[in-house]
Amino acid sequence: MKKRIICSMLSAALLVTGCTNSGTGNNDKSNNVELTYSNLIDEKTQNEVKDILIANKIDKKQVEYFISNVKDYNATVGKLKTSKDGFTTIKSQQASYDEEKIASIWQEKGYNYMDINCRLTSFILFKDYIKSQGKFEGDDIDLAMDLDTIKNNPIVKIGEDDTDKFTNLYSAIPVEKSNDINKNAEAIKSEWKKRNISFVENKNVSMINVFLNYAETSNVFVGHTGILVEANNGLLFIEKYGVGTPYQVSKFKDREELKSYLMDRLDINEADDGSSKPIIMENNELMK
Repeated sequence: MKKRIICSMLSAALLVTGCTNSGTGNNDKSNNVELTYSNLIDEKTQNEVKDILIANKIDKKQVEYFISNVKDYNATVGKLKTSKDGFTTIKSQQASYDEEKIASIWQEKGYNYMDINCRLTSFILFKDYIKSQGKFEGDDIDLAMDLDTIKNNPIVKIGEDDTDKFTNLYSAIPVEKSNDINKNAEAIKSEWKKRNISFVENKNVSMINVFLNYAETSNVFVGHTGILVEANNGLLFIEKYGVGTPYQVSKFKDREELKSYLMDRLDINEADDGSSKPIIMENNELMK
C-alpha cells in the first residue's frame, strides 16, 4: 500500500511544484537560444565537476556523497534520450525530460520512498556554508515530501541537526501581498534573520534559491534551488532538475543568462492575482 502511495506522490511531484518541473520553458527554438549542459552520465564529467567543487572549498566528503547520489540515480533510471557523455549544446533554453517514462521506471522498481529533490541536493553540497541557530516551530507542511525523503530514502544521509537546519532554511516565508520583488526579497531576508539563518562567504560558490509567491497563502516558498560556481570560463549551475528528473550541470556566461534560464522555466503564473514574479536569491541577497 505504501509503495502505491509513494509512486502516486512521485507522479504528482513530476507534474507540479516541489523542485518544480514546470515544463520545457517559454522560449521556442526560433528565439535563437541555447543551453549547454550535462547530466553527469560519464565518469570523466563527474570527476571534472567533483574537482571544481573541492577546489572551491566544498567539503570533499559531501562532494563525494553528491557524486554517489548522481551515480545511484543514473543506475536507477538507466539510459534516457538526454543521456550523453560530457556537455551538450541544444537549441533550446531548457532540456526536455521524459517525465512520464521516468515515473513509470520508479513505479516498476517499486520503491517505497521518494527521489532526492533540488532542495536536498543543494543542501547536501552547501550545508557547511549555512548557519542556523534554533529550531523552526512553524508550519512545515510545504516540506512534507522532503522530510519523508530524509526519513525513508536509504541513500539520504542527513542527521537530526541538519534536518532542523534544512527545515529552518526552507520552510515557507510569510510576506505581505505584493508584486514588488524587492519588497518580497527584504521580507525573506528579515524572516531568515528572525530564524537566525545566515550564510558563510565562499567567494566562488553560492546557493541560488528561487522563491515562488503563492497569492492564496501570502507565502513565498523555494520552488527550485541550485548551487552556483564561478569557474574559469564562466558559471556552472548545479541542480537536481526535479523530483525524478536528472541531475544537471549547466554553463552560463554570466548571472543574466542564469536568471533568464530560471525565469524561462519558473515564471509561469499568468493569473492576475497580485503575486510577484519569482524571487531569485543568491545566498541572502536578491540576485543582481
